[in-house]
Amino acid sequence: MTDDPKPRRTLSLKPGVVVTRPLGPEPLVSLRAAKSPPPPPPEPVFGWKCKPCGQGFDPLIGASDDEAVRCPKCNARIGKVGDFKLDPIPAKVRARPVKA
Repeated sequence: MTDDPKPRRTLSLKPGVVVTRPLGPEPLVSLRAAKSPPPPPPEPVFGWKCKPCGQGFDPLIGASDDEAVRCPKCNARIGKVGDFKLDPIPAKVRARPVKA
């Protein structure tokens, strides 16, 4: 008798699975599983940033000048709609323009 072990049976793979590397101690990776996840959606671009919390926002353009602008995240009163139309911006506005 010889000391060589008996050859093993060849296993069949499910249809659609493509071997991407030779067999080894690590599991096989199919091309379906190897695809990377879709990229995350792009960050929204805002014109202003809340000074207390840093949340980006855009003031309501169609609103009256006396209407208060509040942060969508921390609900802080940031200023009035009319303050955002002035140049230079008044010091009482609690927001800063976002750098482009």
